[in-house]
Amino acid sequence: MLPRRRFGGDASLAFAALLSMLCVSAAHAAGDKVAVTEIGFGDSHVAGACDAGGPAKRRGRCAATPSAPPRLERPLFAVVSISDQTVSIYNHEGLVTRSEVSTGMEGHATPKGIYSIIGRERMHASNIYSGAPMPFMQRLTWSGIAMHLGVVPGHPASHGCVRLPADFAAKLWGMTRIGERVVIAPHDVMPTSFEHALLPTPKMQIFADAGAAADSAAAPQSAAVSSAEPPKLNPHQFAERLKAKAALDRKAAAKADAEAFLAVDAKETDAIRLAEELRAAETADSAALAKADALAKDFEAATGAAKDAAAAAKSKAEEERVTAATKLDAAKKASEANARELADAYKRWTGAAKAFEDARTAERDAEFRTAPVSVLISKADKRVYVRQGLAPIFDAPANVRDPKTPLGSHLYIASSTDLDGGSLKWSVISIPPLRVDQPGEKKRAKSAEPDSDFFSSYPALSASPEEALERVEISQEVRDRIAERLWTGASIIISDQPLSGETNNVGTDLVVRLR
Repeated sequence: MLPRRRFGGDASLAFAALLSMLCVSAAHAAGDKVAVTEIGFGDSHVAGACDAGGPAKRRGRCAATPSAPPRLERPLFAVVSISDQTVSIYNHEGLVTRSEVSTGMEGHATPKGIYSIIGRERMHASNIYSGAPMPFMQRLTWSGIAMHLGVVPGHPASHGCVRLPADFAAKLWGMTRIGERVVIAPHDVMPTSFEHALLPTPKMQIFADAGAAADSAAAPQSAAVSSAEPPKLNPHQFAERLKAKAALDRKAAAKADAEAFLAVDAKETDAIRLAEELRAAETADSAALAKADALAKDFEAATGAAKDAAAAAKSKAEEERVTAATKLDAAKKASEANARELADAYKRWTGAAKAFEDARTAERDAEFRTAPVSVLISKADKRVYVRQGLAPIFDAPANVRDPKTPLGSHLYIASSTDLDGGSLKWSVISIPPLRVDQPGEKKRAKSAEPDSDFFSSYPALSASPEEALERVEISQEVRDRIAERLWTGASIIISDQPLSGETNNVGTDLVVRLR
């Protein structure tokens, strides 16, 4: 078990807002009193630090050949300890870095629970506290809880957010990603490696349309397949293929939509021209009819030698009338035909526009599918919820055996791939219940180090992570649908608690509040 470290807290929110922009320089000016423990992030890894005259070179901290920074293995996951006032960042290899923090003061307690990073802004201004600056903001809820740079005085002092020291806030900003999990716990809890037969396994799939998509993901090198059979892909590779194909489909649909629109536009232009021609033909036909009628009357009235001239004029007018009527009939037919073609063009455009919107939706869905999948099995709700890319995928009934016995809250994270490239390694964080002093027991000092048997000295108020997995029951169909999307970064929460109201339609992850 990694040792726990204790740090102090913080000052007032107003003071934090005033000084947050000066924290970086202030920290260095004060001799860098901010306590930060980290692995593999020395200044010799900063671009240019070891160049001639660089800051690390001047301080004599550079080797002859500066090494590249170690590759940061993902996913990362964070644990904020309220009692210790620390945040610890982990990956499947263990502790990555740790820092002191300042959480919510009395009356503005930071809500304990299981969250995800759902938004990031390098320079954020609070819309609750008069535009107070919150640099390097990493949002946990849309109700105002976030991690951000702020004054960390050695005790809880914020209005609910998790304040970070200046250097650490900037460094953490460069490390984390949207969707990575954050646990806010009453005490320090550490992830442990975890194996169990009931943990889901990723479904390897053949991408049927692989030839049409960009070759954006290679097949697992360990998969033994014949040259005639397409390789099986893990869920992330499969999602990348879907994403590539969806992008091609969207481009093709956009082209078809544009062409259909141009066809409609051309037919509308023809309709305007044909309408003008029809009006001209109607005018000419009316004029020819009037002229023929007038000359017919003149012929009737003519006598003698004028009769022959009137007859010739009458005959010519009748020919012009026939010609005008023929042109009018042709104009009507052309206009009617164009109207039918325009209706067909509108119909094709409507279909193409819908196909384009469907293709855009499919592309968004494919993009979501490349993100880690999140699963919550809630005993209170009797449901399993599945989300991906901060959007809901589906939910379904779930059952918990022995429902009167507490489950607790357990976060299982697919933290790495196994050597075979087709299975996952898991870490689990089990959040203990709030400590309740027993009758006759001396109250434990807040600043004291936790006893080695701190949690074991209490009755079991929650199930072990093994027992929690064994007690939940979901259908095989649900398991299969999860397996199709399961890869590193995936998380499964099993909890007594209901789905938090912090989880809404789009832009949030599955959240469980600890009560």
